[in-house]
Amino acid sequence: MKKILLCITGSIAAYKSADLASKLVSKGYDVHVIMTRNSTKFITPMVFETLTKNRVYIELFQDDEYTHLTHISSAQEADLILVAPATYNIIGKMACGIADDLLSSILAAASPDKVIMAPAMNVNMYNNQALTDNIEILKNRGASFIVPDEGMLACGDVGKGRMRNIPSILESVNAFFCEKLLLGKNILITAGATREYLDPIRFISNSSSGLMGLSIAKACRNMGAEVTLILANSHLNTDTIKESINIVDVCTVREMYEATIANYKEADIVFAAAAVSDYKPKNYSEQKIKKADDTLILEMERNIDILFELGKTKTHQKLIGFAAESENLLENALKKLERKNLDMIIANGLSNFGSKSGGVTIISRDNITNIPEQDKETLAYEILKAVIKE
Repeated sequence: MKKILLCITGSIAAYKSADLASKLVSKGYDVHVIMTRNSTKFITPMVFETLTKNRVYIELFQDDEYTHLTHISSAQEADLILVAPATYNIIGKMACGIADDLLSSILAAASPDKVIMAPAMNVNMYNNQALTDNIEILKNRGASFIVPDEGMLACGDVGKGRMRNIPSILESVNAFFCEKLLLGKNILITAGATREYLDPIRFISNSSSGLMGLSIAKACRNMGAEVTLILANSHLNTDTIKESINIVDVCTVREMYEATIANYKEADIVFAAAAVSDYKPKNYSEQKIKKADDTLILEMERNIDILFELGKTKTHQKLIGFAAESENLLENALKKLERKNLDMIIANGLSNFGSKSGGVTIISRDNITNIPEQDKETLAYEILKAVIKE
């Protein structure tokens, strides 16, 4: 079990740290809380002791009873030191080497590369050149920072300075602990459901949410890869990843094809997880199609086959396709593997569409691996393990 030292400083955002502590515990982390004296003015230590089942420490010297906890042991034993919220003051102390209380002493004794800070402060303080310099100093030493959100601040000002939302902080924690098996690799992923318009408001599409592709993108990012995600018409929230993953929004098959080709040459591994329309209307109506008494007949024509085109021009890339089948799953997936010159294909039934969980069969030239149903974020890591193994 990974040990996280959750450090809370004197900011109104301290109340959000209770939710953060709860979420970290629910994900299986051993959470120990350090509070500054000022942070206890905003939220009581008992809240965190209740949530984490561990004692909260505030003072460098505890007077109430003997304890072997020291700033040295705390810094050494923690796998991650997460300062959330991180005030202007604590960032300045760490940058300047000041150690005048328990938290600053822990930070002084810690290796900066296991420190993540989530700043929270007034916009003018955040824009202060002194803070900018201190953040740069700490980044150069190895510390990481989670850029704050913009919006209405507690003081009434509007701007950047709100502590980043909890899902984004959890993303950073997960990325920190993930083994960097894809470090130095460029990964290209397509995801979502393309649309082919009949007229300005009607289109042909499918029920793919893009969750599988998005989950693979996050897992690749967490494993150290540079990731480009070509995303079609997804309603999924990408706010937590937009700073760490290059997201290209597209709508139609043609747009997805052009964006994919533009990024294909530099890619080491390609996951073609998008649900792409095989056909498109032969004629597009510039005006809304009016309702008539007789039958409406639509003439369709074949769309460009993105995966086939990638297979034709493949050089060094490992090309991985997806196959959603309602029958003859393995037979049809194997045919697609050969016909489109793929290295691997990930086959699944139609029940995976739009679902938060699923199971897949991974087929390569030499192996067939069945992965049972599980949530798609976990499934993404299982898929990556199989890809890396190949």
